[in-house]
Amino acid sequence: MRRPPAIAVLMGLLAALIAALLTGPGVATAAPTPAAPAADPAVTDPQRGTIAWGECPAQRFDGFECGVLTVPLDWDDLANPANAEIALSVKRATGKRMGFLSFNPGGPGESGMASAPGIWAELPRQVQQRFDWVGWDPRGVGSSQPQLTGCIEVEAAARAAAYEPPATGPVDWQAYTETYVAALGPGLAECLEINKDVAPYLGTYYVVRDLEAMRAALGAPRWNFWGMSYGTRIGYRYAREYPDRVRTLILDGAWSPNMTVSSWMGASTWSWATVQQVFGSLFGKQMGARLQRVFDGLDERTIDVDGDELTRWDVLPLIFMNISNQKSYPSIVELIIAVDEALKGDASAADRIAEPLRALQKRSAQDLSSSLSVFYINCRDLAGYPTVNQIARTAYVANANQSVYAGFTAMVKGSFCAGLPEDFTYGFEPLTEPLTLPTPPVVINSLGDTRTEYVFGRTMANFMAGSSLITYDGTQHVTYMSTPSTCVNNAVTRYLLRRTQPGPLLCPYAPLGR
Repeated sequence: MRRPPAIAVLMGLLAALIAALLTGPGVATAAPTPAAPAADPAVTDPQRGTIAWGECPAQRFDGFECGVLTVPLDWDDLANPANAEIALSVKRATGKRMGFLSFNPGGPGESGMASAPGIWAELPRQVQQRFDWVGWDPRGVGSSQPQLTGCIEVEAAARAAAYEPPATGPVDWQAYTETYVAALGPGLAECLEINKDVAPYLGTYYVVRDLEAMRAALGAPRWNFWGMSYGTRIGYRYAREYPDRVRTLILDGAWSPNMTVSSWMGASTWSWATVQQVFGSLFGKQMGARLQRVFDGLDERTIDVDGDELTRWDVLPLIFMNISNQKSYPSIVELIIAVDEALKGDASAADRIAEPLRALQKRSAQDLSSSLSVFYINCRDLAGYPTVNQIARTAYVANANQSVYAGFTAMVKGSFCAGLPEDFTYGFEPLTEPLTLPTPPVVINSLGDTRTEYVFGRTMANFMAGSSLITYDGTQHVTYMSTPSTCVNNAVTRYLLRRTQPGPLLCPYAPLGR
């Protein structure tokens, strides 16, 4: 039996993450140009807290200024001479400037430098006119330094998992979890040992201090910050540390401020059932019934497509890895209908499966984080590592509540810190009272978001005094300017420009093309 493509997708992701580690910084630097110093006078290295401006890495950065910010590797030990280098780019306001707008696109591991030009092009014209747009790569990511090295074996270790889940029928989640953890854990532990002078300094605790040094070096009185997905963790924790340095804060696709690895894993027991219902509601009751028939049918049998055996492990990952992006909806709907018809015995339906399958495979291949640091950032940030038995039980419950794909994602999330010691977690003390900021944030989450579940956004809003929660009736992950919803986009733009709180909003689904 061939290895299920869900595993191949994960292995491809790990391979891409590791390959990214072999590339060096993409930003050429000139001699250091004096800039405003970082806030801490104890920093004695004259380069710390300064930006060395130089050439931008590619033509797509036309109109941008690019540079490298030097900061201490260890903000808690300024006597340590080791530094980190944070690559950044700035697109100046096209009109009368009112401040600096920065962002993080998520991951952890997504490059803010690489995505800055494309996201800037999608911003409303009035936002482009009023804000200097700042993109940057967190330490360990993209063009910033330091980087993890010597971790090629992680991918090989993950491939060594002995258990292959069956094409149909029940999955032995205990065996699956035990062999998966046994394969992944030693690789992560070995990578940590090789990078023991780097990996502990990749967590968000250090990233928010880099962001504060960047603000000082740019001469920005306060940030306007747009956090996307993992970027909401950066934004929330920066605001918690430096509340007076935040003018506006957008938390788009928000994580829970008190999330642990166990609660992240546990969300998979119900979140996939939620997205199934939300997505089905967007296309009528017939679509919801079709999707359930696809789950049930593929649990019982496979489909022959041009001589290849199509299983649930081919179909379900492609549906749910892409369902968080509205641009994938047409291909997802086409695939669901074709598979449903094929399972009902329509011989011609198999011919209609190949095209949407290829389209979704292409989108999935593009959905890669930029470095292996995703493991060490999350595990440094989040406490509550579950045991193997807890992971296996959660995967079983997720499968029972929705599908084998829900079980698989619960297992992957729960195993994220396999092989790492509990004391690797730096952690933040959980909030017990709402956080009060001079200007309360705007939190945005979709009802059917599969990556940052709606309850995570609801929790974030609950712990931010005076915040506004914008709820989008869809499955889009990160919503501002990613959908044609004027309900979302206009409210957030007004907040950026005027600090006007939109209040609680329930924004209806806005199909593309309208």
